[in-house]
Amino acid sequence: MSLFRKPKKTIQRRVFTENDDDDDDTEPMEIGNAVPIDKKGKKKDKSNKTPKTLLSFDAEEEGEVFQVKKSLHSKKVLRMFEKEKKKKEVKVEKEDSKSKEKTEIITDDFVLVVNSSHKKPPTPPPLILSGRDALCAGKDDLSSEEDEEPHRFNKPDNFKRILESGAIPDAAMIHAARKRRQRARELGDFIPTEEEEPEDKGRLLREDDHEVSGSDEERIDMDINITLKDQERRREQFLSAQDSDREMDEWEDQQIRKGVTGAAMEAARELLYPVECPPPPNISTQLPIMKPGIPRTPKMIAEKLKEHYEQVNQSKQNHELQLQKTRKDIEEVVKELEDLKMKAPNAADRFRFYQELRGYITDLVECLDEKISIITNLEQRALDIMARKSEWLIERRRQDVRDQAEEVANKGSTFKKDYDSEEKQRRAAEREGRRTRRRRIREAAEVPKHVEGMSSDEEISQQDILLFDKEREQIQTELQEVFEDVIEEYSSTASILIRFEQWRSNDLSAYTEAYATFCLPKVVSPLIRLNLIFWNPLNETIELEKLDWYRTLALYGLHDDETEESLAKDPDISLLPTIIEKIIIPKLTQLVDKCWDPLSSSQTLRLVGVISRYIRRFPTLSPASKSLNNLFSAVLHKIKTALEHDVFIPITPKLADNKSPFFQRQFASGLKLLKNITSWQGILNDNTLKELALTSLLDRYLLSSLKFCTLVDAVQKVRLISLILPRIWLQGGTPEFKNFLNSVMNLHQQLDKNNPLHLEPIDVTNSILKTLRSHT
Repeated sequence: MSLFRKPKKTIQRRVFTENDDDDDDTEPMEIGNAVPIDKKGKKKDKSNKTPKTLLSFDAEEEGEVFQVKKSLHSKKVLRMFEKEKKKKEVKVEKEDSKSKEKTEIITDDFVLVVNSSHKKPPTPPPLILSGRDALCAGKDDLSSEEDEEPHRFNKPDNFKRILESGAIPDAAMIHAARKRRQRARELGDFIPTEEEEPEDKGRLLREDDHEVSGSDEERIDMDINITLKDQERRREQFLSAQDSDREMDEWEDQQIRKGVTGAAMEAARELLYPVECPPPPNISTQLPIMKPGIPRTPKMIAEKLKEHYEQVNQSKQNHELQLQKTRKDIEEVVKELEDLKMKAPNAADRFRFYQELRGYITDLVECLDEKISIITNLEQRALDIMARKSEWLIERRRQDVRDQAEEVANKGSTFKKDYDSEEKQRRAAEREGRRTRRRRIREAAEVPKHVEGMSSDEEISQQDILLFDKEREQIQTELQEVFEDVIEEYSSTASILIRFEQWRSNDLSAYTEAYATFCLPKVVSPLIRLNLIFWNPLNETIELEKLDWYRTLALYGLHDDETEESLAKDPDISLLPTIIEKIIIPKLTQLVDKCWDPLSSSQTLRLVGVISRYIRRFPTLSPASKSLNNLFSAVLHKIKTALEHDVFIPITPKLADNKSPFFQRQFASGLKLLKNITSWQGILNDNTLKELALTSLLDRYLLSSLKFCTLVDAVQKVRLISLILPRIWLQGGTPEFKNFLNSVMNLHQQLDKNNPLHLEPIDVTNSILKTLRSHT
């Protein structure tokens, strides 16, 4: 396109008619404001002209069409090209029909060998396009010399695509186009500067947009190289045929692979390709593929066949092994099926058993969940009754000590409190009456040499007994109503254990895998706690081993043919020890904390006996047991509380009268507490017991009160202390005995050998010193 505006000029266009040889039928026409002229050169009348309309396509609707006729030379060139084209097509068809199994195509650059032995796929039918698609598809048809023969320096694809898309070429592409044109000019070739656009019917082309020159067409005709164009065309046809054949071969292979495999493919290959015509290498997947260019010698073929034969043999062996394995698996499956058929009745019985057991355990758990809160409430109420009774006895003893201390302090004094004299007198009378009754009981039992103050005052009035019995009976009535609405199968420990025993006997492995051993103590614990609501080993002599549930648990899982080895493997061997640790020891801990009186010798001896017996019998009660450690902590706490509130020995000159019964009774009470503390030796930690018994009680209270006693009485008290202290403590040379040893030596030095009354005390002190010195 020119950069300057060109003047308008008249352009003659030839209208195409049926008579192509007549080149005189041209009708000159003036573009723009030109006036139409007839064949003789005269102007036509404008009055007959169709009126102008505003629409650009109005002229087309009225039928007025402007046609341009090609020149005679252009028509001759087109006819010549069509004849050449037909000759070349006939030549190609003859060559294709006469081609053998292999065809060589020799070009200037390379030599290609085409294998055309197999049948080509049918040519697909031509596509029929219309509208804009037809216009675009015909854009590159052979309409001129340039379209028929692409120049070897032209690369119209990228450049034309960019221009057609409306994008602006960059500097690099413009520079490359200039280089190509420069090179074409140097070689003498013609490079068109502009491309012809398709004619648009009903519209006139402006001269500024495009110009056609007859001289240019003649120049193109002169530069035609028919031989080169024929070679390039044949090369393009060959490449497109190769691509089409290759795609069709791949498509056939894919369809064959989908339809047939293995032997069917081999049979089809033999039918399609007989021995004389070997099949193409891309169809067979069994035979080895030879690389092109390598000669196929008989030796190589034999080696390949031998390799293939070995592979087939190996595959056959693998298949035989797989067949043997499959047969063996079938035999095992058949045998297993027969075994399952034989075991089917037992499996059905087992299924029914587990269904019943599942229902039973579900109902049992729901029942116990509903009753556990009631059991806990009754258990707490019973414990409160026993605790209230114990606290009442301890508080009465402490009140008696305070009353006696005031009586001794106010002895000989005329000042008295009138408002509490009657109350004190009543308590004093009751106190003396209880002492008298205990004395008569000892005399009836002929207890020798009883020391006043060593007995425990646990007597309760008849009125208080009735009150406690009434509350106890109320709880007993509620106990019987807990499982009143439950059948015995769910409310009896023996019935529950029978069900678990059946499970254990039928399927021990499932019993163990279901952790029944760990669940069983939790299942029976509510019933055991219900039976132990009023169990109090501090005041009763009933042994736990004589209770029904204890014997039932001890015999659980026991058979006549049991041996030591079978007992060692029994999963329920620790059932009873676990119940003792989880239920009995926590129950004892509550009783110690609420009901135990450390100054009561009877309670202490019963408690020590029960705990020591359980420790010896049940291995689960070891120092690592948490429940046992909690019990020991409760025992130590109660002992410390007794040392702080229940030990009172007068050490003032006014109260420390060795002839006073109050002094002697309080000293005897301290000796009794010392005896109760040392009774825990072997159960509690020795260092802790020595700290409590020797430092806190012996040195602080008992030895300090000896200075207010007569010499003979002090020796007798020292003898009682030596009899209470454990012998194992004396053997270790305990430094806590230093004060006791000094006190005995001081008494021994004060005794007079010439005094007959001191002879027996001298023997006592010598024996004590000998015992202490022999172990120090």
